[in-house]
Amino acid sequence: MKKILIIALALTGFLLATSSAQALVVDGGIKVTTYGMGKVTGDGIDCGSDCVETYSWNDEQSAPSVLLSAAGTAEGWVATSYSGCSSLPQNGKCLMNLEAGKVKNVTIYFFDVQPPTVRISGYGNPAGESIHLDIESSDNVAVKKIEVLLDGEVVLTKTSDFSHAEFDTTQVPEGDHVVQVRATDGNRNTGESLSYTITVDHTAPDVHFVDPVDATNGETASFAFASTEPDYISPRCGIQMQGQEEELTSCEIDEIYEEEVPTEGTWEFVVEVEDLVGNIRRISHPFVVDRTAPEAEFTSGPEDGAEVAPGEVGYAWSAADDLPVTQLCSWDEEDAVSCDGSDAFVLSPGSHSFKVVITDAAGNETTLTRSVTVSQPAPDPDPDPDPDSSDRTAPVVKMVAPKQTLRSARKALRLRVRCNEACSGKVVVKGAGGIRFSGRMVLTGAGVAKLKLKPTAKVRGKLNLISILN
Repeated sequence: MKKILIIALALTGFLLATSSAQALVVDGGIKVTTYGMGKVTGDGIDCGSDCVETYSWNDEQSAPSVLLSAAGTAEGWVATSYSGCSSLPQNGKCLMNLEAGKVKNVTIYFFDVQPPTVRISGYGNPAGESIHLDIESSDNVAVKKIEVLLDGEVVLTKTSDFSHAEFDTTQVPEGDHVVQVRATDGNRNTGESLSYTITVDHTAPDVHFVDPVDATNGETASFAFASTEPDYISPRCGIQMQGQEEELTSCEIDEIYEEEVPTEGTWEFVVEVEDLVGNIRRISHPFVVDRTAPEAEFTSGPEDGAEVAPGEVGYAWSAADDLPVTQLCSWDEEDAVSCDGSDAFVLSPGSHSFKVVITDAAGNETTLTRSVTVSQPAPDPDPDPDPDSSDRTAPVVKMVAPKQTLRSARKALRLRVRCNEACSGKVVVKGAGGIRFSGRMVLTGAGVAKLKLKPTAKVRGKLNLISILN
């Protein structure tokens, strides 16, 4: 028995020795490489600094696994790419299955995924030839590019000096447009600002003269101007010889602007108005400074102081001036009526006077006068002993105006006046708005008088305005 026991113990010891000889310890390792702002941690791994680790296990056991965790070390940085992992169980995790006798390599890439922030902190509205923007931008690393978008299209790109931007809008149509800015960092992350509507205006403000003169004989000239728009600023005015460029001075709308005009010639009124976005409107109006009266003289008719026979007395005259002229005639200091180069009147016996006043557009006047004495008619050598004095009826007068235009009426209104017997007198035609024509007519017997009634300068101006409005 003892012998058998000894043999059994020896066998057991042999078996144990054999088993111990077969259970070997094996090694395997991990080497971690990182790129970017991040670190990797795990069992024995703290990379950043400690990026290599060796693991040991019994070769009869399954090879262990190591779970690595990846985390960014700066704001906005995360692990976005892995190489060498056995599997990726979740975001930021890399599972490594070890192998005996091998060092397994794993590479983890960290990238900046945080977009920049950007805002438009100031802008001008409306805009004219350009749009200026004040911009504020920031990023966890650095902003590399700013783009300005107009209606969704990039119109300006900046790679430096991001605090402001200005771009040309001369080719941008008038109206409302949407502006926005976009910031991009080094990893192509982009951030966009809020969008704003800006009105582009290329139209200069309306401005017009208020009844400017065409001619003057004064030592000074003046004008006023007006505008239908409220957004004008900095009006500037001047009165200068035509062809010269004088410096304009500050003036005010709806106020009289006046300057001296020392010499005769062609001058011009000038107004320049700017709106809020820099659009400029410049207008000018030429006028003549003329201090010379028209040249005029009688060309036919009785001499001054002459004695004439009863009946019609007529005068003709010439008038010359560089400017348009008006002519007003009067007999015996009666109301003056428009005339043109000649006039006649049936005068009764006695003393009579005739006057024509010729005025040019600048207000210079020339006056021609004549006086005559109409002699008493010779007595009838064979008077009717029983004259018929029963005719107390007025002549029958009919007026006809041929078809004519406003343009022709600005020169003269043509009339035909028919009388059934001798007639004479003043003819007046009145219209709405103060339009008035007048003249004199004389018929020594039944017939038709053809008249041309000249308008005064004031009436001519009204007719011009009516013609423009129509």
